[in-house]
Amino acid sequence: MELDLVEYEIDRDIAAGLSSSIKKLSQRTQAELVVLTDDAGRIIAVDGKKPPEDFKGEFIASLISGVFGAAVEMGKILSLEDLEILQYESRNMDVIIRAIPPRFLLGVLIKKGTSLGTTRLFIKESTEELSRLLRNFKLVPVKVLKIDAKTLEERLNQILGGRK
Repeated sequence: MELDLVEYEIDRDIAAGLSSSIKKLSQRTQAELVVLTDDAGRIIAVDGKKPPEDFKGEFIASLISGVFGAAVEMGKILSLEDLEILQYESRNMDVIIRAIPPRFLLGVLIKKGTSLGTTRLFIKESTEELSRLLRNFKLVPVKVLKIDAKTLEERLNQILGGRK
């Protein structure tokens, strides 16, 4: 089994608007990482205090997609089909994931102690701006990377501190 990690080419004007919106959100929230992905976990735009490589951006985007997708499926089972935002709290960091119709996700990683209410307000404002930019967005694959399931599992375990 193999997993395709795909990057996309985006119209220059849309890409500039997306990057600007993500950067503004990152600065306003003092986020460690802000990532805009499609529902399959492919990165559309990213920004934060540290380079995305420090957070293994591609894998974080895949996890954001997987976690949100699982929560949506659980919501369907429980007849709660209107999931728009998901929040995860840990000892050191909070993660907020917001759906942007029709098929995009905004993930924001902030340090513990950052105001969640203010962060959620900024996310809501950014979501409105991103929705306008993404309304007629079309994905065109430009690069495909292959990774086997075993290597993916090993890398995820490294990132998440799992077994080696």
